Amino acid sequence: MKPIPLLFSVILSLTAFSPAHAAQGPQNWFQERGYVAPAGTRIIACHGYGCVRRLAISVDGAWISRAGALLRGGGGSPEAERRALAQVVSTYTAYVSASLGGKPDVPGSPPQMSNVHGQMDCLDETANTTSLLLVLQDMSLLTYHRVEQPESRGFFFDGRYPHFTAIIAEKESGREWAVDPWKRAPGQRPEILPLKQWRQDS
Repeated sequence: MKPIPLLFSVILSLTAFSPAHAAQGPQNWFQERGYVAPAGTRIIACHGYGCVRRLAISVDGAWISRAGALLRGGGGSPEAERRALAQVVSTYTAYVSASLGGKPDVPGSPPQMSNVHGQMDCLDETANTTSLLLVLQDMSLLTYHRVEQPESRGFFFDGRYPHFTAIIAEKESGREWAVDPWKRAPGQRPEILPLKQWRQDS
């Protein structure tokens, strides 16, 4: 994250979070930052850097069916599920960007785009991706993974900007993976990397 700062249908009102729809870790992450976690199929999409702008969208049943087909059809392994999940996330980022309107999101959070409508820093991307993952999990579409609390890297004093990412963990092994679309344009596949490797990147 640079300095601070499917069909979907647009919903005009925000909604409160229901703990039944998320694991405790991600729930805490949303609450600590004053963000809104998903409720059912409704997602509060963040933009403007640091979630200063928000738009409620609702995951359409037809899109969920297509996402489920991709996830089930990817093969019977955690690796195959991650490959399918990358495709699902790419369609989601494209739709979120189009729904927000304005100039398509510029990868990498250029500082001059802070507070610009439709532009997303790593916090926005993390919140949006985690929200989608929680919806998929709540729909029982993740067979081999569970959604974990987002993680961060970089502390300025180590020469790196602070940066956040969504996290999934393999249910059997517990191995954690970063799901990070921040360096990608809307519609491109996100990075899905072992968390240890992601933490070492700049």
